[in-house]
Amino acid sequence: MAATPEYQQLILQTKKKARKESKENKTFFRKLKKKKPAGLTSSFRKFNDEAFAHINCMNCANCCRTSLAVFEKPDVKRIAKHFQMTEKEFIKKYLRPHPDYDYLIKTLPCPFLSEDNLCTIYEIRPTGCATYPPAKLRLTDEQLDVLHDNVGICPAVSEMVDKIKEKFPS
Repeated sequence: MAATPEYQQLILQTKKKARKESKENKTFFRKLKKKKPAGLTSSFRKFNDEAFAHINCMNCANCCRTSLAVFEKPDVKRIAKHFQMTEKEFIKKYLRPHPDYDYLIKTLPCPFLSEDNLCTIYEIRPTGCATYPPAKLRLTDEQLDVLHDNVGICPAVSEMVDKIKEKFPS
């Protein structure tokens, strides 16, 4: 199942807005990484909670359709065991190596996304999926890069970034 019609519209608006604000966002995140103002992480956490209070991932699942999930070696081991596969078999079937991460999922949408927008491996999903978006973590440069990269994919990330831009104008 695709995103609900309401969320399809929200996804399109998010993508369009990100394209329009691309240069502004790039500059903003560059400055944010340099300065890291006091209260940045706690503000992202607060805005994360506010966004997900009304944005339902199961009505959207755009990240599962358009972003290649990262799998680290512990994820591979855990999930392969769940499927009663060797790690090598699991990698061959689902993953491809990546120079910056251990592996990325081979295909989109994610093969573990069900027709009803649920993750079929939710309880053992990769760490990158479990911690997405990284706004609940202590924000590192890498996590800020992930947020920047996903501002046009995830309506919740887009909303969080808008609020951060208001709170910490450059």
